[in-house]
Amino acid sequence: MRDFGSWFGEQGSEKPAEVDTGATAWLRCTGCGKTQIVNLKAYENGDTGWYVWEEVDADGDYEGRCGGSQFCMP
Repeated sequence: MRDFGSWFGEQGSEKPAEVDTGATAWLRCTGCGKTQIVNLKAYENGDTGWYVWEEVDADGDYEGRCGGSQFCMP
């Protein structure tokens, strides 16, 4: 059995997945028709106000709601 110190030293040694900070997606609002190119990192953090019903990948075209008016709330 390994001691706690060696086990603890191994934890967190894996590199986190690479994140493309410049990745974008094109979104169109089904409520008002607004279109916008959105940074994926900002979208995933919830900083854009957009809601899309499917998983958003880089360089894709998606339809959702922009949250910009009473007609666009998800």
